Amino acid sequence: MIWLVISILTAAADQITKYLAASNMTVGETAFSLGLFDITYVRNEGAAFSLMSGRMSLLSVISVAFCAAVVIWWIKKKPTHPMLCTAVTLLFSGALGNAIDRIARGYVVDFIRATFVHFPIFNVADIAITVGALLLIVYEIFFNKEDKYEHDNTEADG
Repeated sequence: MIWLVISILTAAADQITKYLAASNMTVGETAFSLGLFDITYVRNEGAAFSLMSGRMSLLSVISVAFCAAVVIWWIKKKPTHPMLCTAVTLLFSGALGNAIDRIARGYVVDFIRATFVHFPIFNVADIAITVGALLLIVYEIFFNKEDKYEHDNTEADG
């Protein structure tokens, strides 16, 4: 249940911040600087780094399919490891946030621009996806072996 709450809160934070940027700024406008970051509103009609720009329908289908696959996987596997649950929750809520934009707006609202490095402008959903992916990698490298070992021993004992 906590994972559902975290997912809803993350997707809501994403949508609220996108709404604030889109409703208070014009495309290309920089509202203010936070030191290492500026708040600059852009419309992304592609995926990460504007890949597949102009293929919003396909990207929408992929996003929704990913979210559906995560729900099915969660129901079937019933994960318990906190790092795995956090990773999947962040991946799901980030994909959901960007899917909502693609379907409702026809583009993804991006508004966080790193000023210390040349990097594409991003949003809260992108942060959730990135952190979720990193946690999943850490889980796979350091913790999944323990889960497999415990699972194999449980089957051998039973």
